[in-house]
Amino acid sequence: MKKLFLSFIFFLGIVGFTSAQGIMIAGKVGTNISKIRSNRTEDFSYKPNLTFGGVIEAATSDLFSLQTECLYTMMSTKSSGTTVDLNYVDIPILAKFSFGKTTRFFFNVGPMVSILAKAKENGPTKVMDGSYTESGSTYDRNVHRYMNDSNVSLVFGCGAMVDNIMVDFRYITGISDISRVEGNDMSVSRFDITLSYALVF
Repeated sequence: MKKLFLSFIFFLGIVGFTSAQGIMIAGKVGTNISKIRSNRTEDFSYKPNLTFGGVIEAATSDLFSLQTECLYTMMSTKSSGTTVDLNYVDIPILAKFSFGKTTRFFFNVGPMVSILAKAKENGPTKVMDGSYTESGSTYDRNVHRYMNDSNVSLVFGCGAMVDNIMVDFRYITGISDISRVEGNDMSVSRFDITLSYALVF
């Protein structure tokens, strides 16, 4: 399934950039508010953290463009008094529909593949191993071994661009399991708000 998504993303990128009528390059930074959805507990809470990276957009017309990004996202959420921190490298491929003249409004949608870079937890309860038992430790615990190395999400967004400044609002919902612990099904949902400075060629 993941190989199929990666192949599809690569195909979209080739089609978009070979038919491009204009190219935009941008750097972006912002915040994400994320939580884990789990079949074991409902008490994960949303917490804010940082997202930053780069954007390349290829326009095929005034209305449609294909946008790909490489982002480093630091996500945090909390359950049973334990904070879980997950860092991912995100690679979304988005179909983007734009309208307007002085101010360009847009909607975007598409798949995103995320590669796990770091996973840790800190608190009185072991969460990511699925046991929900006392940790007996106040130090950060590396929980990478309990996590899948990658996951797939769907991105839904909207925003606006004025001159070289772009504001982007997104909802991202995970469609694959981030946990490799049997019976401990988990996925990530989050909201992103980012600000970009763009150069258009």
